[in-house]
Amino acid sequence: MHNDNLPELLSPKVDVIFKLLFGDERYKDLTINFISAVLGYKDGELEDISFYNTHLKRESVDNKLGILDIKAKLSNGNIIDIEMQANSVPDVRGRISYYRSHLLTEQLGTGDPYSKLKPAKSIIVADFDFIPESEKCHTIFQTLEKDEHFPFNDLEEIHVLSLKKLSKLNNERLREWLKFINSEKREEFMELAGIDPVFVKAVDVLATFSADDHNRMLYEARLKEWRDNKSRIDGALREMVALLESGVPLAEAKKKMGLP
Repeated sequence: MHNDNLPELLSPKVDVIFKLLFGDERYKDLTINFISAVLGYKDGELEDISFYNTHLKRESVDNKLGILDIKAKLSNGNIIDIEMQANSVPDVRGRISYYRSHLLTEQLGTGDPYSKLKPAKSIIVADFDFIPESEKCHTIFQTLEKDEHFPFNDLEEIHVLSLKKLSKLNNERLREWLKFINSEKREEFMELAGIDPVFVKAVDVLATFSADDHNRMLYEARLKEWRDNKSRIDGALREMVALLESGVPLAEAKKKMGLP
C-alpha cells in the first residue's frame, strides 16, 4: 500500500460505504475481525461467516428501496445484523427491535421446532448520542428479569456502539475499529494501518471502493440527502419557533405545521 497512490478515502460512516466495507464476501475476514471485537471472540474463535440479505438490493440511496444493513450467519450458528446509523431518525429504536425480531422468525419454516432457533444479535454503530441514558460507548441490551437481571434466554441481544463516546471505551481492539470507522483524514487511516495489519487491508479495500465512480456517486447522493433533510428540519424548527414567539398557542402552531 502506497500512501501517495491512495484516492481520497470515503468515510466509512456513510452507510453505503459501510456496507461495501463490511458486507463483501471477498473481504469477509475484515467483518469477522470486527464482529469478533464487538462480541469478544478470541482470534480464530469465529471461523467463518456467510452473508445473506432479506431486503431488496440497494442500487441507489432512495430509502424506499431497502435498508442498508448487513446480515450474516456465523460459524457458531448465530445470526448477526450490522448497521451504520449516521443520523437520528424517528422511532429508530422501534425499527431496530422490529428488524431484529425478523432475525428470529425468518429462521423457522412451517413445522420447525423452536429448538432450532439460534441467537440473533444486532450491532448498531451510531454517529450520534443514540443512548443518552448511558455514558458508555458500548452498551449491550438483553431481555432481563426486572429485579434480578438474569436473561430470559440467550436469543436476543443488541450492541450499540456510540462513536461520540469513543474516548470512554476501554476495549483496545474494538476502539481501533471504531477509530477506523470514525476516521475522515488520510493521516488517521494511515496511523491505524501502522498499528495492525488488519487495517492495512481495510485501508486498501476502502481505497478500492473509493476509486469507483459509481460508489462515489452513491456517496455524494447520500450526503446530499442528509443535507437536504437537515435543511428541511432546521427550516421547520425555525418556523415553529417563529409561530410560538408571535404568540400562537402550541396546539395551533402544531396544526399549522401539520404535526399531530
